Parts: sequence; C-alpha cells; structure tokens
Amino acid sequence: MLWFIFISIAIVFIYHHLLYPRLLAFIAAKQPVKAVPETKLSHREMPSIGVFIAAYNEAEFIEEKLHNLASQLYPNDKMGIHIVGDGCTDSTSLVVKRVSRHLHEQFIYCTYDEIKVNAGKVNALNYLIAKYRSEYDIVVFTDVSALMSVDCLEQVAMSMQNKEIVAVSGNYLPNSDAHESLDKYWQYQNAIRKLEGQLGAVNGFAGAMFAMRSEAVIKLAAKTINDDFVQVVSAIDKGHYAGFNESISIIEREADSSQQDFKRRVRIGAGNWQQLNTIFTAAKGFNKGQWLCFISNKVLRGVMPILLFVGFCALMLLAVKGDLLAQVLIASALSINLIGIVKAVFKWRLKLPIIDGVNYLVSSYFAALIGILTLSRYNTPWRRVAHVKAHIPYIAICKRCVDFVGALVGLVLFSPIMLVAAIAIKLDSKGAVIYKQLRVGRINEDKTELIYVYKLRTMRFDAEKATGAVWAQGDDPRITRVGRFLRKTRIDELPQFWNVLWGDMSLIGPRPERPSFYSKLESEIPYFIQRTYGIKPGISGLAQVMNGYDESVEDVRNKIAWDYSYVLSMTRFSTWLAMEFDIVFKTIKVVVLGKGQ
Repeated sequence: MLWFIFISIAIVFIYHHLLYPRLLAFIAAKQPVKAVPETKLSHREMPSIGVFIAAYNEAEFIEEKLHNLASQLYPNDKMGIHIVGDGCTDSTSLVVKRVSRHLHEQFIYCTYDEIKVNAGKVNALNYLIAKYRSEYDIVVFTDVSALMSVDCLEQVAMSMQNKEIVAVSGNYLPNSDAHESLDKYWQYQNAIRKLEGQLGAVNGFAGAMFAMRSEAVIKLAAKTINDDFVQVVSAIDKGHYAGFNESISIIEREADSSQQDFKRRVRIGAGNWQQLNTIFTAAKGFNKGQWLCFISNKVLRGVMPILLFVGFCALMLLAVKGDLLAQVLIASALSINLIGIVKAVFKWRLKLPIIDGVNYLVSSYFAALIGILTLSRYNTPWRRVAHVKAHIPYIAICKRCVDFVGALVGLVLFSPIMLVAAIAIKLDSKGAVIYKQLRVGRINEDKTELIYVYKLRTMRFDAEKATGAVWAQGDDPRITRVGRFLRKTRIDELPQFWNVLWGDMSLIGPRPERPSFYSKLESEIPYFIQRTYGIKPGISGLAQVMNGYDESVEDVRNKIAWDYSYVLSMTRFSTWLAMEFDIVFKTIKVVVLGKGQ
C-alpha cells in the first residue's frame, strides 16, 4: 500500500513537470495560431489604457518606473498613470509629485493618491479600481520595480483587438543578479504560459505586469494573496480567454537572493492553496482546454507540496521497515540535499546543474508547504524585498571589447569604400571630404561630454551658412548627388569607426545630438537627457534602424522610446547581447538595401 501511494504521487509529479508541457505543446500545435496582428492601430482605434500602481516605500524605484512609462510608444492622450501610496514612510510621495509635475507639462496624465495606513497591496489596488477603472478601456496592473518593453502598451492594445481576449501579459525576466535557478524557473514558466495562451487559459500572470479589459476587473477580497491570478481566472470562461504576447517583455529590477526567494515562495505556496477555491468556483464556465490547463497546472501546483510530503512519509516508513530500494532512494535524496546545504553554508559558486535544479525544486515545495501550514498569517501588509544593483559591470567591459575589435575590423574592411567615396565627393562638389560636427556624448552626474563626430560630407560645404543648425529634410536641396547615395547606404557614417576606436562612441547606442538642439529637445521631451546617461552614443542603434534620420522634434520623441528600450536591455547580459547583434544585423540590412535617408 505504501509503495502504491509513493508511485501514484511520483506519477502525478512526473505528469505535472514533464508530461503536461509535452501534452500542452501537442495540443497547442493543433490550435489556430492566435498571433497578434502586425498592423498597427490608428490613433482613433487605440483604446484608452490606465496604468495602476500600488506603491509601498518605492522611492528607490519610482522615478525610473515613471520614466519607463513616459517612454512608451503610446499616445499620451490615450493613457493615464495612477499611483497609490500604501502608507509609505519614505520619500515616495515627494518623488512622485516632483516627477508628475514634469509629466503634466508633457501632457502625460499622472495622479498620486495616499492611503495613510499600510493595509496591503490588494487594498491599495481596490482603491484604484474603485476610483479610476471606469475611465479606461483597458487596465494595466504593474509593480514599481518592473520595467516594461518600450512597446508594451502598444502590444497590449494590439492583443486586445481580439474581443475574446480579456487579459494578456508577456515574458517575465527576473533580475540578472538573482540566482541562476530562478532564471531557469521563469524560462520554464514563460514557455508554459505561451503554450497555455494558445488554449486561452494562461494560469495567471506575473504580478509585475498584466493587462485586463476594464469591465472584467473586479475588487478582490482583502486577504487575497495571488491577486494577479484571482483577477485573471475570475474573468475567464468558454468565450473569454487569457492570452500571452511574447513580444512583451517585463524586466524585474529587484534581485532576490536565495533567502528572499524562499520567503517569497512561502507566500506563493499559501496563495496557491488559497486560490484553489477560486478555480473550482470558476470551473463551471471553463471549456475543455481551460479545464486541462487549470487542473494540470495550478491545481496540481497547489496540492503538490502536500502530495510530496505524503510520498516522502510513505518512503520513510518503507525504509524504516527495511525496504532496500526505499533506503537507497532516501539516502540519495538526503545526499543531494546535503550538497545543497554545504554549498549554501560555505557560499560555493560551483555549478552542479542537475543537483542545483533538484535542490531548488525541493526547497520551493518545502517553502510552499510552510506557506500552506501557516496560511492564516498571510493577511499582513506587504514589505519591500530587495534592493536593485547597479548596471552589470561585465556588460560595459564586454561592450568596450566588442567596440574596439569591431571598429578595428571595420576600418580595415571599409577603408577601400571610404577611399572611393572620398574621391567621388571631391569630384562632385567643393569642400573637405571629412566633415566634423560637435555633438553631446555621454552624460554623467558630474559632467557632460562634448565630442566631435566625423562623417563623410554629404551636403554642400556652405550648407548651414545662411540658416544655422537645422534638421535635414527628406528631399533636402543642400544634399549633394553623391551625398544622397552615401546617406541612403549610411556609408557617410563609416569614419565614426575612429570615434569608436578612440572611445568617444560605441558601435551601438543612442545617436549623439547637436548641442544647438539640445536645450529645445530637453524642454519638449520627457527624460530626453537620460537617453545617453552613463552610456556612450553609437554609430548605429535601435532608434536609427527603426526610425532613420531626424527631421523634427516628433521624430526625436519617437526615437527616445527606442533608445530607452536599448538601455533597458542592458539590465540583463543575455537580453543586451541578443539586441546588440539584432541591431548589427538590421544595420547591415539598411546599408545593403539602401534604406537610409
């Protein structure tokens, strides 16, 4: 009987972790692809979006969060930001009020309400729901410490074109300073949620960011723990789905240590057990796919800590009775756990993938069991978990190495092209071949760097004699015949490899602006100065390959969002590296196809 109990639980465990993802992939592959429409919405078609944020002692994070929201590729008149301070005892309110004044000058609607006594996140969100929900078509719930990809709100709006979708979220990326097992856990979860999205039954979203149709948003019971899951599952039925948009990225700025992650999992375990009642209450409205997803994922996750405890007890009893196989299994399990304890005590960084993975799984379920057994205590207000660390230094080191090698190779490879271009320029018009222009470089707290950027001349030598510094236009008469070709192919930028080699610029980064434009742009565009804060400007960048040359303040405004998206990628090494090479590829494509201006 004891072996039957243990084997039954082992089968359930294997199904939940190994077989369910494969079954889900098999079923999802046979479903119609629920792709997000690629056609962008017109301004009239864009829904109004309200961003709801509950804050508790967020002075360290809140300004960056508002910067992130102000940089979204979404019309200012179609969005509103609503923050409620839940009994904050630090300077959160002062920071928000200061930044809000600047946002209002840029016609970005931002409000701040204050609850005097810290009563918990759910209470704070209920306050915002009651006060502002009716003003919007879509409500986005997000944490202060979570930064969203630059087109997040745009992607939310595009996803919601499907009237059956009532909730949507995307890929959650933990802070790169968090322990490795947490990163692997979220890779697994993102993959599962993407597949569940094909069946319209994503089992809850990361509370860091999820969006819902406003009419589906409800006020929650005060003691609700996993508010994100309960909100979503309460809105799902046979005709309404929860979707997953893989184009959305949510980057966590808090870095949990192993101890902090354990405490968080205790709370999540309590929440998973608590929400079983919500699932069974809503289950009568589920379709077959939703039934499969919720039973196989959230229900099993909620009861798994208890099942594993029962299975372990059964195995222990068998071992005590002298069963050799049970004794071997118990000894193996204890040995693996002992290795994990030794690593933790002595802070060894030796990576043992299988052993580390098993220990993380065991500790997670042990934490969840504690949460279930202590469920009654989880009606206390929330507390800040961790502090964010500075940008990863090895990204800067790696980036400089790539810049130096890339610039050196670029100068060698493209010197013949630059020579031919120089001869053509000389034959086509009067003036010097190389044109240098003063630009604003990297900005730090104590200084602003001014650099000379070198380019092959594409305009008449006296192009700005009468007008002064002005933006180039698409059919600018000042551009020479050869210059027009050089700009289309971006060959005119090649001398900037010298700037990169000297360390004034990077291969990839935000474009440096001219000082004569700077004060105007800084006054008209929110957070314009932060586009090059601590980062060298680049020859190419995400903004250049997405937008091209600037012709107006509005063009620069659109580019700021892309520049910020690139800066955001630098919070994680893998994300930065992928974007770096993607921009290089897109730049080569622009040059080969002549899509420059």
